[in-house]
Amino acid sequence: MPRLLRAILTTLALAAAAGVHATPAPHPLEGTWTGTVTAPQGDAEIGFRFQRDAAGKLVLTMHMPVMHLHDQAVGPYVEEHDGGYRIPFLDTAWRLDGDTLTGTFALGRLPMRLTRGGAFSPRPPASAPPPAAPAARWSYPLGAPSWASPVVHDGIVYVGASDGRFHAVRAQDGTGLWTWSGPHRIDGQAVVDEAAVYFVDGAVALVCLDRTSGALHWREPLHDAEIADGPPKPNPTFNRRTATPLVRDGVVYAGSTDGGLYACDARTGGRRWRFAAGAPIHSGIAVDGDRLIFGTMDGTLVTVDRDGHEIARAKAGGAIVTTPLLVAGRAIVGARDYQLYAFDRGTGTVAWRYSYWFSWIESSPQLRDGVVYVGGSDFRRVTALDPADGRALWSTDVRGLAWGAPALTEKRVFIGTVAQRPALLAHEAGLVALDRQTGTVLWRQPAEPPSAAAPMWGYAGSVAVDGKLIIAAGLDGKLIALPAHD
Repeated sequence: MPRLLRAILTTLALAAAAGVHATPAPHPLEGTWTGTVTAPQGDAEIGFRFQRDAAGKLVLTMHMPVMHLHDQAVGPYVEEHDGGYRIPFLDTAWRLDGDTLTGTFALGRLPMRLTRGGAFSPRPPASAPPPAAPAARWSYPLGAPSWASPVVHDGIVYVGASDGRFHAVRAQDGTGLWTWSGPHRIDGQAVVDEAAVYFVDGAVALVCLDRTSGALHWREPLHDAEIADGPPKPNPTFNRRTATPLVRDGVVYAGSTDGGLYACDARTGGRRWRFAAGAPIHSGIAVDGDRLIFGTMDGTLVTVDRDGHEIARAKAGGAIVTTPLLVAGRAIVGARDYQLYAFDRGTGTVAWRYSYWFSWIESSPQLRDGVVYVGGSDFRRVTALDPADGRALWSTDVRGLAWGAPALTEKRVFIGTVAQRPALLAHEAGLVALDRQTGTVLWRQPAEPPSAAAPMWGYAGSVAVDGKLIIAAGLDGKLIALPAHD
């Protein structure tokens, strides 16, 4: 055999051998897996497909219709761990036993079981677009994006914006009455009494303005740098959650990022006491007689008396940023372990849970006519529940991140939604009206991104209701009013 041909054949043989050795052995997870994940309210379909990419990495495709995922690639997130496997970003772990995968799903540690093979259910057909919203009655330029929830008192809308300005606007026609300019962004909801407006600003100071003129009465810092080991850190709550104050009997109560609940004199701002909760507070405060109930970022639901003495604690599995709803001897809160909890107020035990699968619950639950209404984040739903047992009466896809508290009228539920990019799940931003009895979508008002580069747009705060109007503050820097049409 000529030397050149022998060299060529030898080279080809070595290349072929190298190629054989470079091909990874089949991974035990490769292929399609189908099964169910079990929440307190029942089972949901779940499926995974594991495939090799061009680099030989094991990549994941996920199917979970209840979370709006339909045979969707989510990336190379599978890791071997402690003799099993896990998907870190889903807080999901399982073990392989032949052709069966068993384990837990998400922070709620929901039981999950899948078997090799099967097929994913087909994507449902696209639903018809909902009716258009009624025309806006008025629009008021805030001058900057607003993450805050507007509040209406005696026909006047009060709301802050990210440029540090706080606005008072007449609800009837959108006429600006006064604007106060502060040094820090304002993301939180204000609380109003007959004399003043109170809110927590971006530097974690409690601000008091005159309700009639907007003049500054006082500003009391709530963040103790020594206790918190430094000045306030950048807001860690993703959607800029800020503690909402509470005013009762001449005292203003508000939580702080330094882990304290503060009580300040409503007239002077002077500090009366500080209660050490142990973790940052971005929750609002519920009143139960002479007791105050609030949540913390370590998932603790705390009860204190009005003198700042601790009475009780209960524990959720994730941060609580929602304002507790007190009903039928229970405190209902949403948490960032993707679960809605009903805690018994006497014992602190969990009466029931409702899972949002792998979606934070940022929406503060609301009560009307014996029914609880609450929004969802990536879950994209507004859900009506029986407070006695947590049973869902209806659950409607509103197509976007529903972080605000539902606004309730006699016949309707209103909520704002946010869209973001990039995102694993598809979202649409806007305002949505639902039938309160059935959850049927009555209309939708889309919100457009202010620019091609905008990472988020829509309505991050709650919607306010004033008589026959609903009022919402947008990330587009506009305050708008639409007819409620009850």
